[in-house]
Amino acid sequence: MPPRPGPLRRGRAWLERRPLLVLVVPAVLALGAVAGLADIAGGERIDRAARHLHPAWLVLCLGGELLAYAGYVLMVRDTSKVDDGPSLSFGRSLQTVIGGFGVFAATRTSGGFAVARVLALGALEYAVLAPAALCSAIALLVSGEDVPLTLTLPWLLVIPGAFAAVWVTSPKRAPRYSKASGGGRIRQAFAHAVAGLSILRSMFVAPPREHGLGLLGTVAYWAGDIACLWGALQFFGNPKLSVPALIIGYATGYVLTRRSLPAGGAGIVEIALTFALTWVGFPFGRALLGVVVYRLFNLWLPILPALAVLPQVNELRRELEEAEAA
Repeated sequence: MPPRPGPLRRGRAWLERRPLLVLVVPAVLALGAVAGLADIAGGERIDRAARHLHPAWLVLCLGGELLAYAGYVLMVRDTSKVDDGPSLSFGRSLQTVIGGFGVFAATRTSGGFAVARVLALGALEYAVLAPAALCSAIALLVSGEDVPLTLTLPWLLVIPGAFAAVWVTSPKRAPRYSKASGGGRIRQAFAHAVAGLSILRSMFVAPPREHGLGLLGTVAYWAGDIACLWGALQFFGNPKLSVPALIIGYATGYVLTRRSLPAGGAGIVEIALTFALTWVGFPFGRALLGVVVYRLFNLWLPILPALAVLPQVNELRRELEEAEAA
């Protein structure tokens, strides 16, 4: 008989049968976080920040998220087919991304991929964001901009982290480290992580024509999402914030992606991103309002297409699992 599902998987299955609850819980978390932050900011600062609105910047927010969606579709397609994995059509890739974004990230995996491919997809995200944050941190340190060292210096760890990833995924070591049989949960987690990084390494060492679109899609994903945040901040007036400071604030407040955080990061991202923008020099009240607008496009707007593809998600998951097994 197959092993009995663990409590986490049973809880996820219970939530999947109650999509209304998946909507209500993140909404309560997000509203609670925003209310707490608004109380810290004070009504006067919030009112002053909301007096001068520039609606034209909402076009950038929408365009940025559409670009992020398109980029993520390319990421999913390329990650799935590495090392003879399942080849997805554009339509299936789009359904996978739509079903995995929004608050449905609370209960859905990325289309039912094997664990290693899910980790490879996450590693691909940071393979672009982390170097961008590293370059931004170096630019801030060189320019002497008034940004705390506690926000810039930690990003220098990207350099030894990259060397460690290259070392552990070398062809001589990866087959041994990626074997999870006979080990405990920590050993299995390490093995899956190495397997995911090995998939990422395969993407980077392959000729550009094989996985170049996936890497380009990753750049488009982060560029679109950061552009959405920039547009949301511009909605309340011209922010005096340099591009390196914006990237550092974004990356620091969004160290975990909405796909890996429970409930799409509702409540957590609002708090972390607001404070991160404040730490890089942005006014607290305007940062809070900008983050609220950003999350409307980043988290809540994707709910509508996610509801549309919800009936096909389980079928899509079965297809991917069968393809992965084959």
